[in-house]
Amino acid sequence: RPTRWPSTPSPGMKRRPRSAGENWNEFVHWSLGRGFAGLENLVLIPGSVGAAPIQNIGAYGVEAGDLIDSVVCVDLASGEQHVVSGTECAFGYRDSRFKHEWLDRRLITAVRFRLSRRFTPHTGYGAITTELASHGIDTPGAQDVSDAICRIRSARLPDPRQLGNAGSFFKNPVISQEQAEELQAQYPNMPRYAQPGGTVKLAAGWLIDQCALKGHRIGGAAVHQQQALVLINEDAATSQDIVALAHYVRDCVSKKFNVW
Repeated sequence: RPTRWPSTPSPGMKRRPRSAGENWNEFVHWSLGRGFAGLENLVLIPGSVGAAPIQNIGAYGVEAGDLIDSVVCVDLASGEQHVVSGTECAFGYRDSRFKHEWLDRRLITAVRFRLSRRFTPHTGYGAITTELASHGIDTPGAQDVSDAICRIRSARLPDPRQLGNAGSFFKNPVISQEQAEELQAQYPNMPRYAQPGGTVKLAAGWLIDQCALKGHRIGGAAVHQQQALVLINEDAATSQDIVALAHYVRDCVSKKFNVW
C-alpha cells in the first residue's frame, strides 16, 4: 500500500486503500461489517480488488467507478508508481483506460475507495425491492440490500463448486436511441435502459433468451437453462467449446436483432 495519497476525505467519507490481490467479495463484506456503505450492490462478484477498476465492474445499478477515489499502479516500462484519480481512469460501462492505452502498460497494486457511514439505498434495479418485501423489509440497511442480492444471485447463477461455468459472460449492448426505438416497435416488451449521452443499454440475457438459446450446446459447453447470460461446463467442455458457443450466441443475436 502506498504511504502517500492525494486529497483529504470530505466529512463523513472514508477513503480506504485496498491491496490489488485481495478477494473482492471478502472486501465488500469487510466494509459492511465495519459500517461502511456503498459496495453492498456489488456483493458476490468473483475476482480481486485490483481487477475491479479494469472493466469497472458493476451490478444492480451500481458501478465500482462510482466509488473509486484513486488507483495506484506501476508503469511496467519504467517501474515508476502512479496514483491516478478515478476521473483520470475514464470509467465507462465495463470500461476504463486500463483496457485501452494502459493495457499491458500499467499494473494495479492498490485501489482507494470513497465509502460513507450514511447509507443511500440503490434498490430500483432488478428484483431487489421484491426480494426485500418478501422478507418484510420496507426500510432496508446496507446489510439488508447485500443479503437480498446474495439470495438473488444464488438463486439465478450456478454455484461453480457444483457446476463449472464462465459466469455472466456477455456484455449488455449499448445502441443508439434511434435503433432502440426501432427495436421497441418490433418488441414492445424489450427491456431498455437510458444511458448518458442519449444511448440505450439493452439486456443481453433477454436478447439471447428471445433466440431460444437456453440449453443450446456445443461440445461440452452449454447456455445455462436458468440464465441465458451464463455459459456452463455441462460435460468436460474445452476452452474451444466455450469460445465456439460464445460466437454462436453472438451471431444468433446479431442476425435476429442487428445488435452485436
